[in-house]
Formats: sequence, C-alpha cells, structure tokens
Amino acid sequence: MGIFDAMITSVVGLQAQAYALTNISGNIANSQTTGFKRVDTSFQDLVSGASTASYRQNAGSVLALSRATNTMQGSVSTSSTATHLAISGDGYFQVQTKIGESDGKTLLGDAKYYTRRGDFEVDREGYLVNGAGYYLMGRTIDTTTGNPVGDATTPIQLPTGLLAAKASTRVDYNANLPANSSVGLIDASTWGDTTLATVQAADDSEFQAASLNGGQITCYDAKGSAVNVQMRWAKTATSPDTWNLFYKSDSTATGTTAMWTNAGSDFTFDSSGKLTSPTDHLDIAGLTVDGNDIGDIRLAYGDDGLTEYSTAGATVTVNSIAQDGYASGSLTGVSVDTSGRLTATYSNGQQVDVAELTLFSFAGDAGLRRMDGGAFAVSRESGPALESSGATITGQALEASNVDIADEFSKMIITQQAYSANSKVISTADNMMQDILAIVR
Repeated sequence: MGIFDAMITSVVGLQAQAYALTNISGNIANSQTTGFKRVDTSFQDLVSGASTASYRQNAGSVLALSRATNTMQGSVSTSSTATHLAISGDGYFQVQTKIGESDGKTLLGDAKYYTRRGDFEVDREGYLVNGAGYYLMGRTIDTTTGNPVGDATTPIQLPTGLLAAKASTRVDYNANLPANSSVGLIDASTWGDTTLATVQAADDSEFQAASLNGGQITCYDAKGSAVNVQMRWAKTATSPDTWNLFYKSDSTATGTTAMWTNAGSDFTFDSSGKLTSPTDHLDIAGLTVDGNDIGDIRLAYGDDGLTEYSTAGATVTVNSIAQDGYASGSLTGVSVDTSGRLTATYSNGQQVDVAELTLFSFAGDAGLRRMDGGAFAVSRESGPALESSGATITGQALEASNVDIADEFSKMIITQQAYSANSKVISTADNMMQDILAIVR
C-alpha cells in the first residue's frame, strides 16, 4: 500500500465521517419529532489485501452504513388531545396516504404503511390523520354486536353527522310494592270505566287518591322526541294480593276521555311477597303518551325486581328505572382504550364503539424502508406485517423521539475529530509526495 492508497483511504474516511455527520444532524433536527426513530451509523472495514499473508495485510478502507433504532422506545407523555395515541411495546399503526380528491372527498391509495407517530386528529371528513398526513386504519365495529366486521383493515372514518335517534323498546324496572294493611283496594264501581282498562279524566282525582305513585321515566319515540311516562299502582284484590299498573296516556284529557291506561295484566304476589305472575317481564303493546306513539315496550323486572314487602309507609319504593332509547346526537369526542377500541361520544350521552385499532409488528424491524413523515414500508428484509400481540395503546398520549441530544453531541465530537484526522492524513501524504518530487529536481 502506497502513498496514493493512503490518500484514497483517507478520502473514503472523510466520506464516511460526513455520512455519519449527516445522520447525526438528521437525528438532532428530529429530536422533537413525534415517534421519530434515530438513525445511527456503523462502520465496516474493507480489507483489500485479505487474501495475502498475514504479515502483508493492512488496515484497509471503511464503509459507513446506517443502523436503524426502530425497536427502541421513545418516552411516552400525556397529551390534552383525546385522539393522540402512543404505542408501548413492539408495534406500529397501519396507515394510508392521500392520493387526491374527487368531488371534494378524499381519495386514499392502496399501499399500506406503518408508523409509530400517533398525533392523530379528526379532519373535516371524520378521518383520523396524523401530523405527517397519514390516515389511520383499523377494523370497523358492528354497532349491533360490538364485534369487528371481518379481519380486513380499512381507513377509520368517524360519522360526523347526527347519530340517529332510537325508539325505546325496553324499560328495566325494579320496585317494591307495600304490603301494608293501610293500602286499600281501589273501588271503581261508580267510575265511567269499571273494568279498569282505562281511567277517565273525570275519575282522575279519585284514582290518584286510591293508587300509589310508581315513578316516571323519559322514553323516546322513533323520531327521538322525549316522552314522559308516569306510572301508578292500584291494588285490586287480596288472597292473593293483586295489583294493576297504569300509565298516564293523555295528560290533557277531560270528561270521559281516558287519562290513564292499564298496562294490561294483573300482578299477583304470594304470601312471602314474591311475584307469581306475570314473571320476568310484561309486554305493553302500542304505548302512546299524549299522542306520541312510542310503540311496543317490554317492562322487564327479572325474577326478583318486583316484590311486595312490608315498608314503613304506604308508598312504592322504586329502586331503579332505566330505558334503552335516546334522541339524536352530534359527535362530541373520541376516546381509545388500551385494547385499541375507538369509542365515539355523542351529545345525547351515547357512546358507540366505532373501530378497533390493530397494531402490527415485523420479524426484522431494522429492515423496514423509511418513508417521509416517520412512516415505514414493508421490504424483503423486514418480512411481512404480522398482528402484534405484545403492544398496547395509550390514549391522550404521544411517544417522543428516541433521540438523545447529549449522545448525539458526543458522537458529533468524535466524528469531527475523525474527520480532521483523515484530512491530516491527506496533508501528510501530500507532504510526502512533495518530498519525493523534490528528490528528482
């Protein structure tokens, strides 16, 4: 190896150190980039005389290579944005890119990419897009069953319109009717409707004096209109104790018009206060209140939800009452749990599971092809994307860059010294060449 070889080797050394400095500068520049994975530099020696005898081998030249740190976790910090997501463990979000628009609507490409950059926010179309412009993907949830629809992932798009109203179909009722002797039997012998199928408006005062308040609940019709359903219990027989349930069907009724309607069944209790009939539930057909047709309602109380025990006073104790309908509502927020379930919250208080986020991992993370914006593409070296089982998602959090500024500064000092040393070798080799040339003068 001669002087020219030494100069060439030093030139390659300068290139290698410049390559390392490029990686260092990129790492420092992205020290605040969400989810960024730094790129380190490794050096590989190239020995030109490897086949010669050991005593004739030389140090050779150098080759600078990039070394990925994709598997090195960045610190996770909380965020005030509900749709910001951080991954803990080995996993990546699956994302797509926008390729254009058609009639003002976003068109996404078919290619799938992977990223740990989780600063997602909802755009005008309901898509979750991160700060680099990548669209989050997941599995759509069937709102009826609560299970994912198939295994394929699609871009997540939240419904930005109103959540449709749902008519009430079920009322869960838990109450105790008093077994006190002070509760008398209702006497309808002089009323307009002695069958007690209904109670006319003219008999309302006598009816309320002879019956007990059974509570009230707001139900909803098919259009989402709120309907206040008031209930009263009237004791109609003994041996066994028998009660009838009434609901206020027309609050503005007058004269002989029906104001209260019987739910349609005798409720009987045994001597121990247990309900014997109708057991479990009662179906009320065509429940209508003040002209609002709610429809068929199931009054559900289970095996022990309706009892007749002695109490201190002659009142009905309503322990709980709830129904399953709701008015329409607009989207107010989104949250994600650790399992990756994305839930939309609406102004009517409803929470709907919209999608299930799926994280992916790779056998060879270091072989992933880097893309702009902290994304990666699958390569032969990385292997195919596999569903990750060991990673978790944290909502309202972000993973920071894994760049350590102090470490990068240390590497920069070493790189600078190595660069200067290589340049010094070139200067020394040039001086030696000048000495050789001076011999022949």
